[in-house]
Amino acid sequence: MIFQLLALSFAAKLSHQELPEISNIKANNTNEDEAIEFLNRYNSEYAVLLNKYVLADWDYNTNLTDANAEASIAAGLAVGVYGEQANEEASQFDPTNFSDDTKRQLSKVGGKGLSEEEMQNLSSIISEMGSIYGQAKVCRGEGQQEECLALEPELTVLLAESTNATERLWAWEGWHNLVGRTLKTLYQQYVELKNKLAQVNGYTDYGDELRQKYETTTFESDVQELYEEMKPLYLELHAYIRRKLYETYGPDVVDIKGTLPQHLLGDMWGRFWTNLYQFSVPFPDRPAIDPTPQLIAQNYTITRMFQTGEEFYTSMGLKALPSTFYDLSMLDKPTDGREVICHATAWDFYDAKDFRIKMCTKINFEDFLTIHHELGHVQYFMQYSDQPTVYRDGANDGFHEAVGELMSMCVSTPKHLHTIGLIEELSEDKETEINYLLSMALSTIQSLPFHYLQDLWRWRAFRGEFPVEEWNNEFWKLSEEIVGVSSPVARGPEDLDPPTIFHVAQDYDMIRYFSRTILQFQFADSLCKASGHEGPLNQCDFYGSTAAGDKLAAMLQMGNSKPWPDALEALTGERTMNAKAIRSYFQPLEDWLKVTNWLNNDTPGWTRKSI
Repeated sequence: MIFQLLALSFAAKLSHQELPEISNIKANNTNEDEAIEFLNRYNSEYAVLLNKYVLADWDYNTNLTDANAEASIAAGLAVGVYGEQANEEASQFDPTNFSDDTKRQLSKVGGKGLSEEEMQNLSSIISEMGSIYGQAKVCRGEGQQEECLALEPELTVLLAESTNATERLWAWEGWHNLVGRTLKTLYQQYVELKNKLAQVNGYTDYGDELRQKYETTTFESDVQELYEEMKPLYLELHAYIRRKLYETYGPDVVDIKGTLPQHLLGDMWGRFWTNLYQFSVPFPDRPAIDPTPQLIAQNYTITRMFQTGEEFYTSMGLKALPSTFYDLSMLDKPTDGREVICHATAWDFYDAKDFRIKMCTKINFEDFLTIHHELGHVQYFMQYSDQPTVYRDGANDGFHEAVGELMSMCVSTPKHLHTIGLIEELSEDKETEINYLLSMALSTIQSLPFHYLQDLWRWRAFRGEFPVEEWNNEFWKLSEEIVGVSSPVARGPEDLDPPTIFHVAQDYDMIRYFSRTILQFQFADSLCKASGHEGPLNQCDFYGSTAAGDKLAAMLQMGNSKPWPDALEALTGERTMNAKAIRSYFQPLEDWLKVTNWLNNDTPGWTRKSI
């Protein structure tokens, strides 16, 4: 995932001597030359402040100390003060007759803030939630026998590998109780302040602000339509996985006609079901498509995994990583006693030369794919680094995520893994195809309703559609309705489970991952055609195709300089997100699931638990 600047709209009454001077501009200024001069100065000075902030926040994320937290907050507040001053200056222009580019840049200059105390409080709340999340450990036993497990790697490994339902429930309940209950009051304060800040800037609430980043008034209904379009495939996948969980854990744990208990789904939140593949593989006698054993047998190091990922991009004629990347990134979990946030993120330092990744990498296929994903963000950063600072972002958040996920998808194909020597035998029969497509579906199709749920709940919470005391109940009601997943234990009034995941606790929207999943297949369809691929989309590997690389680079270089439909059209010839490519990609799997579920007498859908 991309590192998100959390404090861009922060404001505090800091000394003006600490910040670049913004010149006074007369109201209703219609001189576009003066507007361009202002924008040039703003983009330059803004980049310097952003660089200082990202450096400070990097120090905090890679060393969770109070001193680093204070430095990050101060740097973020300085960005906000400057942005607020610049926004006031930008508002003095009358852009009616300006060019579209000048209008667009002016619309992205800074933002209004709240009082110094409120902005300081908001920044501190987000920082504190990150610290609690990053340092939380779930403990069992007493005295010298006490064992305390962090999320990374211990709890994550347990939930990826264990088939002991009791142990899984202990890990799930321990994390959700510890983190959710600790963050509950902070998260309530966060929602109140983010709503207030959004309203100061002209939005009805913070959810409205997040949706308007997609530059359409119909985004919520557009997402709903895409979800409905994908729902038939998801229901078939859900029914198939429910049968496999039932066979693994038995009827006392899994209702063969009901919802899925979240603690059984392969990670702490059931976000991805990738780890369920080990006991749900349709044809286990076919050659394995998980190259983890080969990564280990071939003595892959963390550095070599990243170099392999970098070579994938350069094979397409895309940019190589700067020499500082390997020196300055955090690619492994530190062993010097530092507490860090391990969640993999890519970082742009806004100086057009410093790009990093923060990740506690393990030698396995999952992290091999994550590396390719995070390098997609870095490639995007590098490609649009020549744009004005206000345009140094993806066409929308989904674009940024889609680029990396697209590359991970291409890398995961048996054809590509065979090409780079990570699987010995390339089998192209129907059974191998179904195995591969199921493995892909467990990290893509399954994630669509999950990500939709996270932000639909937040949008409704920001709108005040249900009282605070009902937040958690409403979350699980929506989870059962949309995802068919339930809490494995009763939740009480002291619980708040949504912020137990990094993205919610740290102010990242998650609809970006929903839109990225749709977009990555549209992107893939276009790049496969450019590379000259013929045949099913799920067998495409555009590794080494400079024609595909040139087409992708042209879109990446646009950054956020145009509305995202323009960027989508430049790459795909289409102006709307649609599910045609993704449904086509998984059509063989969907047909197989329908037959298999029918033979097992498994009806897609579920009976809901009472909340």
